[in-house]
Amino acid sequence: MAMSLVARIEEAYSVKISRMKDFRDVHRLSTADGRLICVKRYDIPKPEVDFIARLLIHLADSGFRHAPQVVPNIDGTYCIGSKESLYMITDWVPGRIANFNERTEWKKALRTLAELHRHAEFPALGDVPAARERYTHLRSRIEDYRGYLLAYEASGFIDMCVSLCDAAIRHLGEEQCIEAVEHEASVRAFVHGDYNYPNLIADPQGNMHPIDFENASLEPRMADLAHILQRNVAWKGHEWLRWIEYYDRFKPLSTGDRHLLFALLHTPYPLIRAIRLNKSTRKVHSAVPSGKALDLYLGSLHRIL
Repeated sequence: MAMSLVARIEEAYSVKISRMKDFRDVHRLSTADGRLICVKRYDIPKPEVDFIARLLIHLADSGFRHAPQVVPNIDGTYCIGSKESLYMITDWVPGRIANFNERTEWKKALRTLAELHRHAEFPALGDVPAARERYTHLRSRIEDYRGYLLAYEASGFIDMCVSLCDAAIRHLGEEQCIEAVEHEASVRAFVHGDYNYPNLIADPQGNMHPIDFENASLEPRMADLAHILQRNVAWKGHEWLRWIEYYDRFKPLSTGDRHLLFALLHTPYPLIRAIRLNKSTRKVHSAVPSGKALDLYLGSLHRIL
């Protein structure tokens, strides 16, 4: 971190920095009075940084205690500029990255997601940057996935996965899904946007804390649930059903939620991710289940409804 930024933070927040250390894409600063704070850089327009700050403040005010707390600077705003980038300061969340190989931490992650979603309604949000209002983006996102597949290879398993995208698009056009999206928009629902173990901190007391809300947006909350399931228990329909019902114990799913989830879980996201990350051909192929496994999976999906 450039010393000019340290000086800028000391001036804007009226603190004295004694130490700093880099962690991934953030900096941990120690203040002279023993406080630990987190500094994150944003290369997005200021209205979007302000949007993220408003969501974090809303979560804290509504009773969700597991997200980072935004620290205002001395003029009452929530970010500062330095060398053409913007920076937001939050409290430092102590702990380590969650380990989903530990069943207890996986379950805590799902419970924490359900709790986050109970608070993820913000009717009084006001103006929102157009880039962060994504209620109608589900279909276009899947159409983009379809394009990735067609550009990759037009044979065999790719055709099968294109058909999955077509099915997801078709289901999103059904009345129950349309009404579910309209409901989410009416309550100004929002999502974390990348809810998975790299962005979850397990603290020494065993609590789970979502961090890095850079991808947060106004979007149907089932996008978060579909994402964590597709990243961690891909194509395992019997496991998905178990964990969907587990989530439901802490945030009951409406009929519309279930129809949205049913549609989103048709998308071959593990394959799309492997292609976008330029994985080897072997790893791309391994991201697709066998025909028999896919049939079993699709059969189990109907039990969500």
